[in-house]
Amino acid sequence: MNAIIHPMDITPAEYLYHQAMLTATFAQVEQASVWYFDAQEVAEDVAEILGTSLEVGASVVSAFSPRERWANNVAKAYAFANGKPVTGLTNNLNMAKAALEHGFDALKGQKTNAFARAIAGDTDAVVIDTWMLKAAGMDSSKGVNKTDYNMLADTVRLIASEHGLTPRTAQALIWIVKRGSAE
Repeated sequence: MNAIIHPMDITPAEYLYHQAMLTATFAQVEQASVWYFDAQEVAEDVAEILGTSLEVGASVVSAFSPRERWANNVAKAYAFANGKPVTGLTNNLNMAKAALEHGFDALKGQKTNAFARAIAGDTDAVVIDTWMLKAAGMDSSKGVNKTDYNMLADTVRLIASEHGLTPRTAQALIWIVKRGSAE
């Protein structure tokens, strides 16, 4: 970023996302740069087990993401793919079942849909979840409406461009910096 920006010319979210980018450690940048590639490998495995496309595999993985840590998310996606019982939120299981037939279109939530697309390789997909809301200084207790989601996703895309990253990698980096780890 070459220009000096007056603080009143940017949104609080943009400022806070920039701060996260600028305070990232080398290890965090490295984690962010490979996170979605590693997640894609999981989706490819799930797709192979199910005998289906990467889109469906990524959608199944994403379907189990709401209110789950990544390790649990992965375990549930593998269990589902292998026909084993999956416990947890009924809606997540229903989304995974719908994803078998409809892929991305089964995921009606902006977060789960963007997450599946990012996992499947869409470098412009930006996932806005609880941690991204917190990183933007917003109340994460009530979720996010469509307008704020789109504004935050566009902010991440802008910051990614300014830092020479893909939007999904910038989002992963901001998430890791705020969360404190890639898990």
